Amino acid sequence: MQSKTRYEIYLATAVLAVGAVTYLFWKRKSRLLDAVDAFSYINIKIVTNERNCDEAVNELRRRCCDYNALGFDCEWVTDHGKRKPVALVQLSSSDGLCCLFRLSSMETIPNSLKDLLEDEKIYKVGVAANDDGKYLFQDYSVKLKSTLDVRYLAELCGLEPGGLAVLSKNLLRIVLDKSWRIRCSNWEADELTVNQKQYAAADAHVAIKIFEYLLKEYRFKSMMKDLLRLSKKLSVDDICQKYADIGFKQKSRKVAGDIPKESKLKDVRVSKRYVLRSKPLYQNCFLQAPDGDLLCTCDNKKALWYVDKGLAEVVGGEPLTVRLRFEPAGRSVGEVGRYYAQPKANRCVVCGATNSYIRKNVVPREYRKYFPEIMKEHSSHDVVLLCAACHQRSNARDQAVRARLAERARAPLPAADNARETLDVRKKKVKSAANALLYQSQKHELPEERRKVLEQIILDYYPQHKEVSEDVLKEAVELCVVQENVDYESHGMKVVEYFSKRDGGLLALEQMWREHFINVMKPNYLPDLWSVKHNEERLWIKWSEGRLSENDLKVIGARWS
Repeated sequence: MQSKTRYEIYLATAVLAVGAVTYLFWKRKSRLLDAVDAFSYINIKIVTNERNCDEAVNELRRRCCDYNALGFDCEWVTDHGKRKPVALVQLSSSDGLCCLFRLSSMETIPNSLKDLLEDEKIYKVGVAANDDGKYLFQDYSVKLKSTLDVRYLAELCGLEPGGLAVLSKNLLRIVLDKSWRIRCSNWEADELTVNQKQYAAADAHVAIKIFEYLLKEYRFKSMMKDLLRLSKKLSVDDICQKYADIGFKQKSRKVAGDIPKESKLKDVRVSKRYVLRSKPLYQNCFLQAPDGDLLCTCDNKKALWYVDKGLAEVVGGEPLTVRLRFEPAGRSVGEVGRYYAQPKANRCVVCGATNSYIRKNVVPREYRKYFPEIMKEHSSHDVVLLCAACHQRSNARDQAVRARLAERARAPLPAADNARETLDVRKKKVKSAANALLYQSQKHELPEERRKVLEQIILDYYPQHKEVSEDVLKEAVELCVVQENVDYESHGMKVVEYFSKRDGGLLALEQMWREHFINVMKPNYLPDLWSVKHNEERLWIKWSEGRLSENDLKVIGARWS
């Protein structure tokens, strides 16, 4: 009996020990790592001449033989809205060699690099690699071949395809540095900074690591599915060849859990004042620059307006694609530009419901309407779709932020006795009586007693008249029954004035509302590249292109000069 008890104690201790080790292992695995720390093993080689290029290409070819794939990315400079030739090509092997080919420092592309990029047997993997290939062809006549968008592999594995940073975080638990200051920095500089080198290398290397992860994941799932059939192991070509050199288009599909069950909505009683949109808001037509560069998505009406005015021509039908006949003021730059160029899904960004939705202004209009035009023009980033239940819940939770802003900026919220306009009840009564006597009596005869009551209301207001004439009635129906409240102070205006005079400026107010929306609503379906710092990044690009003045910077609260 005693030995049995001792055995049970040993067994329980062993189970607890295994559990503790498993928990610690899981906790360590689930911890997010910064890309610089996670990729400390990367060997970065800067290539600026033909001899170094030949050596680097030979080494990359030798190291990529396991998968016949290399991580790929490009960087370039945008000057005054126009893209300059590709300045940097990044290629990385899975084991950590990352070569940065500085095309801006070379007179021509060396043949060894051109041959590698055009080699059909080696996949160049990344996100939107096919688009970068178009730029290489435009700039250097290089026909990039066997590009592979890793988002296709994510879909194969049943995962939600996101951008490179999203996939890196979700799959590898590695956080990429997507600082717009680095993304939009000078890639043609004589010397790249340490941050530029790390950023460029991480983008290419994380692409090949995501590719490697998803390939193993898909092979494992296929093996488990075909276990009884003793199927042969799938080769890289078996999985990837059909997606080579094809630009990624996200499928319109329903993923389990995307659409909430009706029971989830029962706890929220939706007000009848919500007018639901049943037709799609996003029609996802494409608007191109004269050279075919994608500028943004838009609706049919806007696209065809350009065509009707002779400013554009239709170049594609499904989806509708129009190409401008003039050079636009600005081009799509960096992730800000890619946000407006990507198709948007017609669904609630919180719960994923697709049956009906309402526009939600993440930054409420009562504040945004007082923003300077430079912060509002051509910017729809903060207009998202919510179902009625989520919209009502979001509006209710906005009230706490409005109250905090009211206290902070000493900007009282509007009350019933402090409206912008006040109603003159007496004048309204006189106007209504005049309308009844002048117009209603023409349609049907008023009872004599009712007529006398109405006429007395008119005479009480116009004591100088002894009887109610048609002229008096015509004057009465034109009475203005509302008047401006001279004591009224706009809450929204006072809050905007408060922030515009303090560090951080209006950008801080904008970011506050976006963070609030994310924190309280926890949206699961925001568009890729939606960012709490969106306007700051967009305006920084404009400033770097010389399209903002010092006064503009002061008003919005930027400190870049």
